[in-house]
Amino acid sequence: MFIIVSKYIFQIRDTYKLQIHIELKMEFTQEEVDILKRYVSSTSSNIFVLTGLPGIIGAAFARYSRASAGVRETLLREFIIDGNIDSKKADGFIRRILLAYGDDSVGELEGAHLALEQISILATKEIEDRRIGGSPIEQSTRYVEYDTKDENGRFRFLREQNVMNSEFGGLYESTLTRVFEIYADIIPKLKEFFKKIKPLSEAEYAIKLNDLDKYNFSELNDDVERKAFMRTYETDIKTKSCDTARFLLPAATFTNMGVFANGRYFQNLLTHLYTLGVSEMNDIAKKSHQALDTVMMQYVKRAEKNEYLSEIELKMQILVDSLLKGVQPNNETEVVLLDNPRTDSEYINSLISVMIYSYSKHPMRQLRKIVSELPQEKKAEIIETYIGDRHNRRNRPGRALEFGYPLTFDLIGDFGIYRDLERHRILTQQRQRLGTELGYVIPPEIEEAGLKNKVEEAFEKSDKLYHLLKKDFSYESQYAVLLGYNVRWTFGMNPREAGHLMELRTIPQGHHNYRTLTREMSNQVLLRYPELSSLLKFVDHNNYYWGRADSEAGQRRKGG
Repeated sequence: MFIIVSKYIFQIRDTYKLQIHIELKMEFTQEEVDILKRYVSSTSSNIFVLTGLPGIIGAAFARYSRASAGVRETLLREFIIDGNIDSKKADGFIRRILLAYGDDSVGELEGAHLALEQISILATKEIEDRRIGGSPIEQSTRYVEYDTKDENGRFRFLREQNVMNSEFGGLYESTLTRVFEIYADIIPKLKEFFKKIKPLSEAEYAIKLNDLDKYNFSELNDDVERKAFMRTYETDIKTKSCDTARFLLPAATFTNMGVFANGRYFQNLLTHLYTLGVSEMNDIAKKSHQALDTVMMQYVKRAEKNEYLSEIELKMQILVDSLLKGVQPNNETEVVLLDNPRTDSEYINSLISVMIYSYSKHPMRQLRKIVSELPQEKKAEIIETYIGDRHNRRNRPGRALEFGYPLTFDLIGDFGIYRDLERHRILTQQRQRLGTELGYVIPPEIEEAGLKNKVEEAFEKSDKLYHLLKKDFSYESQYAVLLGYNVRWTFGMNPREAGHLMELRTIPQGHHNYRTLTREMSNQVLLRYPELSSLLKFVDHNNYYWGRADSEAGQRRKGG
């Protein structure tokens, strides 16, 4: 039943007035309380958590927009029969909302945790690049050594179905196997190398509880502290070795990841993976779809291959290949802060350049110049091809149309750098496909440790395999590319996101390579906009050779 709470007195300018305040509050019976306790954190508070209702919470919350009662009352009245949830009714309600009413926002009211194991590093980028509505976490190449083999004695990398069934299958297997042999061989050698640079007797860590002073091993008498010191030292050496060696891993490397996301994200993700038309991505989509059907079937019901986007991909690649035929990419510096368009015509030219970008291997400034010299008919053709024939409002063109952020960078860095930076959400980005054309950079420690020849062998084999695959397997050829090869991508962001990204990605424990690139990004922002110096106050321009050491010691101090 409903209770009316009323009557309190307050004073305004020495005049007392009676204020009637009416609050409608549901008073539940004991039987109802017992039922609700299984599903809500409180039966009396106006703020509470729902739990134990997979696939139901979204339906219950959706009623907020169409009912005067609260969600607990809605559960009792509409979704609970004889003390139990009527999942069939909830399923039907969501189906009507999502399909009949077309209310996509309801898809964000239900979430799920999806685990994806033994998928390629390349696949994780396709998943993480959806970015809005999902929170991913991925196995770290900085902490995990990828030198183990499966039950059949094979290194853990994707044997792409179409490639393995082709004339290149044997070469693909032998090439990536050899790359992993080299990786597995240099990991212990790097550990020995770094132990010579930083022997146990010289290492110092702030390992004591509530004490930020650093001590070496000989100064510790407590067994717990000595054990924590040794664990920190071994992790320090391991992460430095993995940091250095990770550039040898191919994009085909198997990894694990988890994603927590809402229904709209998952539906868009599955559609994207289905649309790619690549065997691994299609397999991930199918298995993910089956898994998500068990907890949120109606939320991913519309996920399927999008013929509209598939057709655009094909037509744009053909158009760009024709447009840039015989045009060699210009050399560019690693970090370019692009000029903003000053006129409407410059904006359109820049927008068209962004449309072309991901289908090319050319830097953005070169593309802008090429586009500016095109006749209007060709510019119109590019725009029309990129947007395509939209049969309904759900057919939305690609990310190039997000162009227009005040800070837009054209970047070159190894794929390992990109993997660390691309997860930022409050920005727009486009990546060109992985390849070997932009070359690679070998960490100086590799040469100092006498491992350069082996490493160069791996890159040569990767380059050869990539070029052999590229003609017949344009997308799949990326699996052969090592993380150390450079890739070109753009970041468009507002100043607030720039401050967040640049301060976060220059912290001491960050990887040296992306810290270097991000610092240069901040330098170029300040060169153009010195007024933003306070926004980038905590960008760390110092160098930290053992950047992870203090972070690891901090975990030990906290009992980690």
